[in-house]
Amino acid sequence: MTHEFLSRDLTIDSFSIMLSEMMENVSLVSYSSRLASQIWTEMQNDFLPNFILCNTTQRFVRSSKVPSAPVQKPSVPYAKPNFYCGTPELNSAHQSFARLHSGFFGLPHMFSIVRLLGTRSLPWLIRALLDHISTKITTLEPMITGLQEALPKSIGLLPFDGGVTGCMRLVKELLKWQSKTELKTEILHGIKEVGSALYWMGLLDIVLREVDTTQFMQVASWLGLIPGTDGQILQSQEDGNTPVVTLFKSATAAIVSSNRVNPAPFYTMSKQAEAADLLYKANLNTGSVLEYALAFTSAALDKYCTKWSAAPKTGFIDITTSKDFYRIFSGLQIEYLEDCMQAPPNNHEMLGDSVAWGGCTIIYLLGQQLHFELFDFSYQVLNIAEVDSATTGPSNKSPHLSQGWEVLLEAMKKARRLNNHVFSMLKARCPLEDKQACAIKQSGAPLHRIKFENTVSAFETLPQKCS
Repeated sequence: MTHEFLSRDLTIDSFSIMLSEMMENVSLVSYSSRLASQIWTEMQNDFLPNFILCNTTQRFVRSSKVPSAPVQKPSVPYAKPNFYCGTPELNSAHQSFARLHSGFFGLPHMFSIVRLLGTRSLPWLIRALLDHISTKITTLEPMITGLQEALPKSIGLLPFDGGVTGCMRLVKELLKWQSKTELKTEILHGIKEVGSALYWMGLLDIVLREVDTTQFMQVASWLGLIPGTDGQILQSQEDGNTPVVTLFKSATAAIVSSNRVNPAPFYTMSKQAEAADLLYKANLNTGSVLEYALAFTSAALDKYCTKWSAAPKTGFIDITTSKDFYRIFSGLQIEYLEDCMQAPPNNHEMLGDSVAWGGCTIIYLLGQQLHFELFDFSYQVLNIAEVDSATTGPSNKSPHLSQGWEVLLEAMKKARRLNNHVFSMLKARCPLEDKQACAIKQSGAPLHRIKFENTVSAFETLPQKCS
């Protein structure tokens, strides 16, 4: 607004040019700005480690846990009211409006990031997040190995005759991780950061698709695009020229035939219309950031497939000897679900729903979804609880309430619903049917995940959405 008022009496550069200069984003070789670097610094040091996800509201909120290394931020500078909104009353009104978007991070803030960074600096921020995901997976590898080595040689299915109490006691005996509390905490926080980064990519995908849709609605009539069957986009004119190109060519032809006006500017505008036509058509076929991030994560997991998704020696599913990643995450899940029922602050307040997004994504990309759903400890406990409830009869009181397991079983059901939601989203955005991942024959022999020749450093080999 200040720039607008000054422009009435002074000849000054446009606000976008001044902003780009202050953000050091005017160089031809500059792909990041000061603002993008600041956003990434805040995400790396504060957002990813200290914020937790609420999947229902699509918002990140600050964890109730005090961070081990508090982030040092400069205090807000003081200035007179006229340097903000003009008067104390206007400042108070603006604070009331801004308070609606404070205390969380969600879609409103993502729209601001896209609007401020633009198409020039946003790819740099996406690449920084992808590298962070790859680094986190590399950091998790030796920790996962430590938990794998602590597992017993044989882990069978939980027996139904022991009830919920007997099964929980058996799980504690199988998971001999009592001395690895710090290691488990680091693994859960690492998985949480991976899940938060991927969910952040999902929010960015939602915003970019809305922006692309708005842009399409603005240029569709000029490009002669109409919706066809099956959601396809068709060209309305058969000659191949768009309405905007046809308009300027017709105007140029009319000027040339009249011989009254210099036709050179109209030739230039006609060429510019053709260039704009190609530019906007190229922007219509944009891919999905989330799908690209999932492909990148899949490539980052390739080097650990032999350790986290070992092929069974017999050719059939390993029920007792498997130490794949899904088994580790299954043990971590049932333990932190049990811990979150203890005294507050509980683990869910510290970790949120990002753990499910990170863990289930790794399980899905490794081709272990069906194994996880079959052999997860909490899922087995829920099956046993359902059998116990059915045997007691509908008129009798639930046996789990008297034993103190009712709260834990509800937490397990909530975790299962969240896991199913994550798997459904992953199937929709990154289908693995063509890879024959996690498929099981009728004979019981699994069809293992096919490896692609791709790496996290070779972007051109990653599968991308072309349309």
